Amino acid sequence: MRRMSIGAQGCLCVILIAVSGLIALAADPITTGLVAVGQKGMVASDHLLASQIGAEILAQGGNAVDAAVATAFAIGLVAPYCAGIGGEGMMLITLADGTEVAIDFRSWAPGHVTKETPVNKYGPKSVCIPGQVAGLAMALEKYGTMTLAEVLEPVIKLAREGFPYDEWLAGMVSYIYDDILEQPAAAELFLNPDGTIPEVGSTFTNTGLAQALELIAKDGPAAFYKGPIADAIVEATEGWITHEDLAAYRAVERDPIRGSYRGYELLTAPPPVGGTILVEALNILEHFNLAAFHSPADPMVIHLIAQALLLAWADFDQYVADPGFIDVPVAQLIDKRYARERLKLIRLNQTLEPGSVPAGDPYHFAPVAAQSESRDAVATSGSTTHISVVDAKGNVVALTQTISSAWGSRVFVPRFGFPLNNEFRNFKGYNPDQPNDLDYAGPHKRPRTELCPTIIRKSGNPIWVLGTHGSARIPSTVLETIVNLIDFGMDLYTAIVAPKFCSSTRYKELRMETGFPVETVTTLEDMGYVIKTYGELDWYFGGVNAIQLLDKYMIGVGAPRDEGSAAGVW
Repeated sequence: MRRMSIGAQGCLCVILIAVSGLIALAADPITTGLVAVGQKGMVASDHLLASQIGAEILAQGGNAVDAAVATAFAIGLVAPYCAGIGGEGMMLITLADGTEVAIDFRSWAPGHVTKETPVNKYGPKSVCIPGQVAGLAMALEKYGTMTLAEVLEPVIKLAREGFPYDEWLAGMVSYIYDDILEQPAAAELFLNPDGTIPEVGSTFTNTGLAQALELIAKDGPAAFYKGPIADAIVEATEGWITHEDLAAYRAVERDPIRGSYRGYELLTAPPPVGGTILVEALNILEHFNLAAFHSPADPMVIHLIAQALLLAWADFDQYVADPGFIDVPVAQLIDKRYARERLKLIRLNQTLEPGSVPAGDPYHFAPVAAQSESRDAVATSGSTTHISVVDAKGNVVALTQTISSAWGSRVFVPRFGFPLNNEFRNFKGYNPDQPNDLDYAGPHKRPRTELCPTIIRKSGNPIWVLGTHGSARIPSTVLETIVNLIDFGMDLYTAIVAPKFCSSTRYKELRMETGFPVETVTTLEDMGYVIKTYGELDWYFGGVNAIQLLDKYMIGVGAPRDEGSAAGVW
């Protein structure tokens, strides 16, 4: 299912070809590719058709928010295994007028749950109240220039007219084939009448989703949270989610997290998602001259990044949850003075044990009790997706959306053609020996997760926009891409395709892509790391969709580990 890549060494050729063809490209208002160049706007997402829809919105005069909303809805159609109206996310917006805002449309736990409610991985009782429709509608109303009907029109058209049943969709249907076969509405949508998976290249339509989007286009979010779609969600979850839960849901605006790294300004996502991990880890790394090692594949560079991430993850586990339920010490966690104290735990020749990394005390800048348990994340695929958008006026959107696992709960909403999330699995199962854990469920509580949409600026001007899927790999992949760009001066494509690794309290091992030198791996093992190796350009390590803004044009990169595509507007 993995897409073929042109390889890191082919990047310079790609960029030169793209730039040398600027005059020819200008004759076509939209250009697409794994690497694309544009002048009046850029969209990078996990699917060519979604990026094209977003670029068309820009070409029609819409702004970055309009295009991001259209692209997000389109992803739910063309890649329903990773996002959609049954899901949720976090959207980071910076506008040319100085506006900076994060829109939190993370899902809610049902109103009837308690911290002792069992946590289910799949099925009706794994579902949280979806936030996507409310969040995207809020963004469009407050910061966009177009109506829901206008941005949904091309998505509805594509749903009704159809598009190729591609290799990724076929592979993901195969992944949960038995679950689909057991649900008549899902089987009718994704399988042939005889129960076989359609041939790659055949036409796929989703009239049920088209009907849902038409209702939303006409009546706004109320069409989703009340009425026939709400009825179908309650039915699909067997009453686990109630009409009252759906009617009560609200997306919220939050302040982005602001940090800096070697003279660059960072804007990233606030709790309950993973921005604190990114900024705290970069604050620690700022004390080391990584560029002196000449390569991000040097074992000392990997070691320092891995240790910084472990320390930041320990603090995330200890202090971060839904800010509607607790006071998260964000300012303290991202304080550079706090990072100076945390880095004292790093040993240059030995790794910390992932299962016993001490959290710090951000209130007093002193270490506290170690975290004795490593919470191993569920290995999933196809669960999250990122969109980066820039328009001609310099408005920027970084949007990461998800349904948690591949196909979410594996519960499909009858009559309306979309799966529901399984975000409830992101709460921690109750342990009476730890009665006050921040990660327990609660009524209308948003589960925490690692989403990390990020915007990087220099002197107030946006330079890079990026984010990725990848569960607990998200902070590592985003951070390593940033280090490749800033410390090692890589171009955007090379920074993304360079081998990645993951260091997290969620894992007992250091998880690494194939592609690092053998001597690097051996040295890390000598430092005490247990290494788990994955394939080259492995989808497991995320799908970074990113944009770089240059003086006269923009470069977009669609995730090379995924089926990503960028679309530039001229």
